[in-house]
Amino acid sequence: MAEPGLIAAYLTELRYSTSKLPDLDDIVAEVEDHLLMTVAANIARGQTPAEAEAEALARFGSAELVARVFIEQEKRGGAVSTTLTRRAGFAAMLAPPMMLVGGIAANAGKSEQPLSGIGVALCTAATVAFVYGLIGLRVRHGGLGMFGRVAFWLGVVAIPVALPFAYAGIVVLAVEVGLVVVLIGVGMHRARILPRVPVALFAFTLPAWALVWLVLEAAGLDKKGIDVALAAVLTFGAFMTLGLAMSREPALDARGRGAGPLATVE
Repeated sequence: MAEPGLIAAYLTELRYSTSKLPDLDDIVAEVEDHLLMTVAANIARGQTPAEAEAEALARFGSAELVARVFIEQEKRGGAVSTTLTRRAGFAAMLAPPMMLVGGIAANAGKSEQPLSGIGVALCTAATVAFVYGLIGLRVRHGGLGMFGRVAFWLGVVAIPVALPFAYAGIVVLAVEVGLVVVLIGVGMHRARILPRVPVALFAFTLPAWALVWLVLEAAGLDKKGIDVALAAVLTFGAFMTLGLAMSREPALDARGRGAGPLATVE
């Protein structure tokens, strides 16, 4: 049986265990609200206040365990939909068509400077949108752990590593970008948050590029960019689908601070 004030003692222990977290007050207040709601529900079912507190704490878990959960979540980031991930979703949907239109304009405008400039500007904006979309996917999945960290640092060093290879650097950069996409895709597949089919197709990017190239090479066809176009259909199609899924999710941070995962528990 619980002694009077057991919840207060529990909250004191939780506050001590999570004292280094920036959202300490919000965490304790959220846990307190949840426990008091559970106690009230237990009392309404006929339990004494002491029994109600004991059952509420037994179901909720020890303060040490709860503190560990919050500390781990703070380290890796919350895997929830936010305003950032929604905006990244819109960016992911816009990146492929911007890249397509920009590429067509740049090629068609070789003899016309204004049109060529517009094409280059669109391609640059599409690249920024693509990177922003990748960042959003990583944030949406709580950082993706080791896969996310490796993908991030590979993206940071991609251009410096490719530069020494001169013209072959384009191929090196493409492989590096493909690896970044695969790492993020595998991490997303393990997390199982967004739709699994586009996630799987996105993770299959680099093997798909290699497969398309091998098939065209074996057929003896003059590729003339066909390999890039076919591979892009798979990658960008999956990317746009994932962007659509992210953009349609409600942004939880729009509810205000303190409205964490326990706030909706009844």
